[in-house]
Amino acid sequence: MLKGNFKLNKWFLDFVGSNGQAMIFYAAKLTWKGLVIPYSSWLNYDPSDGVSHKARFRNIQMPEKTENLIKWNDSKFKVEGTWKAQSKPLQARLFDSDEGYLDWQCFQPASQVQLHINNRTLQGKGYVEQLILTAPPWKIPMDELRWGHYGSNEYQMFWIELREEEKRQWLWLNEEKIETCIIEDDHISIPEKDITLKLDRDVVLESEKKIFTVIEKLIHFIPEFKKVIPLNFLMADEIKWLSKGELQTRGKTISAGVAIHELVKFKGHH
Repeated sequence: MLKGNFKLNKWFLDFVGSNGQAMIFYAAKLTWKGLVIPYSSWLNYDPSDGVSHKARFRNIQMPEKTENLIKWNDSKFKVEGTWKAQSKPLQARLFDSDEGYLDWQCFQPASQVQLHINNRTLQGKGYVEQLILTAPPWKIPMDELRWGHYGSNEYQMFWIELREEEKRQWLWLNEEKIETCIIEDDHISIPEKDITLKLDRDVVLESEKKIFTVIEKLIHFIPEFKKVIPLNFLMADEIKWLSKGELQTRGKTISAGVAIHELVKFKGHH
């Protein structure tokens, strides 16, 4: 029934400054039965002021990508950003079925970022990915989703886990794909390399039923959406952290950096 009716093009761009400030930007377009609904949001964490959040459904600019540069300007948010690639891109097809697929394209696992916000210029590190989803997300078999990335001067790590009765996992350490790993909210382990990433989960960037919050507004544009979305997907609990991370081998810290990571539980109403 839904084949060919659904497409989501969703960009995620982030920024971490040397003073502990962090920002997350989303720019997305949902296509449903010929209707196109744009969405944009900006989460800003400042160590002294906490978290602020803005979002809207109109007048969206999507990022522009050239060889090793991604630019994103948002005149409504008064944000102008440039992400410059510091490492090679990564990609994976996370789901494939007759109804559609989910492609994850990490254009910039590590970026140098320059942001212009209200006449201020910020320099820092960042990350950019794009998801292309042509199957409705509630058709992807998962009870829990874990996702995150960690960066320091010497190491980058990226992980995705779809957990149901079995786990499907993707993990890269400095561009090397790792086949066997343990992905939890407070640590990531790579047994074959005797490496563990410890995550302190000190700062909660988001903790809410985010899918419900977004779809509640989306229903104004697409009323019939309400009828097709399962309750357990709609009421999913999501928590996103900004963590100080320590990469350890045999108990000894070899790298200290910052991670942005999340957990989504799709059994929120049980």
